[in-house]
Amino acid sequence: MLTNQDASGAFGLWSPASGDLWLDSYVSDFLSRARKQGYAVPDIAFRMAMDNLRNQVNYAADFDAGSNGGGADLAYALMVLAREGAAAIGDLRYYADVKGDDFATPLAAAQLGAALASYGDQTRADAMFTRAARMMNGTGPDDAQIWRADYGSALRDRAGVLALAVESGSAAVGVETAGASLAQSLRPGSMSTQEATWALLATHALIDRPGADGFTLNGQPMSGPVVRVSDAEAASAPVLSNGSGQSTSVTLTTLGVPEVADPAGGRGYSISRRYYDLDGSEVDPARLAQGTRLVTVIEVTPHGGGAARLMVQDPLPAGFEIDNPNLIRAGDLAALDWLDVTDAAEMTEFRQDRFLAALNWRSDNAFRLAYIIRAVTPGSYRHPAATVTDMYRPDWRAQTATESVVIE
Repeated sequence: MLTNQDASGAFGLWSPASGDLWLDSYVSDFLSRARKQGYAVPDIAFRMAMDNLRNQVNYAADFDAGSNGGGADLAYALMVLAREGAAAIGDLRYYADVKGDDFATPLAAAQLGAALASYGDQTRADAMFTRAARMMNGTGPDDAQIWRADYGSALRDRAGVLALAVESGSAAVGVETAGASLAQSLRPGSMSTQEATWALLATHALIDRPGADGFTLNGQPMSGPVVRVSDAEAASAPVLSNGSGQSTSVTLTTLGVPEVADPAGGRGYSISRRYYDLDGSEVDPARLAQGTRLVTVIEVTPHGGGAARLMVQDPLPAGFEIDNPNLIRAGDLAALDWLDVTDAAEMTEFRQDRFLAALNWRSDNAFRLAYIIRAVTPGSYRHPAATVTDMYRPDWRAQTATESVVIE
């Protein structure tokens, strides 16, 4: 993670960068939590991260409801600084008393509440957690396809508010009700990194509460919240017993691998994958001679006007390898003047088994990505689907069909 920290102490998603206070706060939060749990975090890097947050808070412009992100990044930075004893209590009280109603998200309100709780101001902290709970009750559907600068969703915010309320010892958020609502909202296998991270933090906070232990599985104390049951073990039903003396909700999650691949389709997007020879003629890749070079063109079409941080992934069949990793850059397309591609990727990665690209896309227009592959190893192979996914709302996604290819 520290390889993406720049000289000012700020962090970038794909390389060293600055200008995203929410991201800086998120990474600094991780480093702060790691240090408090005894992990080795380099002192210089951590001090630079804290100095960066302090400098940005000191020069932060004032905000109103609906402007400058609604204070979401500022609230997060103040929470991290307060945990480290580096926030000004006057700032915290000002934002709670004067700007409390202007914070745009439930998580931002809860983060300011957590900051106040760190300094022992439980009255103001509870007031902010009360506001966060009220905002959660008025939250719209999780799947709204909107751009959020804080990488969030309604599910992420619910998990974050619950985690911070329990960590801060605030009774302003109904833990049982919020926990049950969160459990019903979880989508195992299709959660964003933000949703999964904050759900995990909420789980740990709830497990550490007094009276949260006392469970046994087949008569043995449970060592943690997660129990994995294999097919062989499922032949005899496991017995879960609650010896805590309290009524407790249990969430059962079942995961499996489909036997039949999904057909081409999607929600909010469509994606196609085509192959061309170097002269621009379309080629059917079902049967190719060893050594053949092809231009892979992936086209993604948004539907419905959504804006998102997208990840495009194209797995390679086992008999192929990427031949020219630089093709996606427009400056390297002089020899392929027939090809029109998008030069807007935030990140591209050319692995042995797949091509990856990340884009911030806020347009209804389709975009194209391209790279060259070579048929290397003779044989018959399955070709997995290419996919496009909203990284922070994974239900918005699309995939091509799977295919078969033969290299002769």
